[in-house]
Amino acid sequence: MEKMIHQQVEESLADYLQPFKETYKDEGFSFQIESAVQIESAVTDVGVTGFFKDKYHPDEATPFCLLRLSILHDCRQIHITNIFLPEFMRHKAIGRQMIGILFRLAKQQGYDLFLVDMVNSFYRRMINRGALPCDECDDVVQIVDTTDLR
Repeated sequence: MEKMIHQQVEESLADYLQPFKETYKDEGFSFQIESAVQIESAVTDVGVTGFFKDKYHPDEATPFCLLRLSILHDCRQIHITNIFLPEFMRHKAIGRQMIGILFRLAKQQGYDLFLVDMVNSFYRRMINRGALPCDECDDVVQIVDTTDLR
């Protein structure tokens, strides 16, 4: 039986993120992936919650929204609505690599990938990397083959 695209997304992200548990074990990094399928609207929401040690309470894990996306099956689009990395994971291309994983998977399944609800600075950086701006929105870009995600 062929896996649904949201299952492929979950597995691909889990495979990518798993080694970071060891890399960032001193920071207590961990993650959890959840999906919610909305049959009536043909949308699947996927969320990746990350965790790291609370610096004031080292025995407690601080949750954060690492990645959130919606798969719109009717129009064959994936919308990344949130991507966030804690300070210790920034500037290592981790976010761009996750976008790249999702882009390759989307393309393989005949879906388009969009970054939506973007802050202006991230929007500008993605435009400079070759993402395509959307005509009707000033906070949405489409990831395409020529987008530099290195």
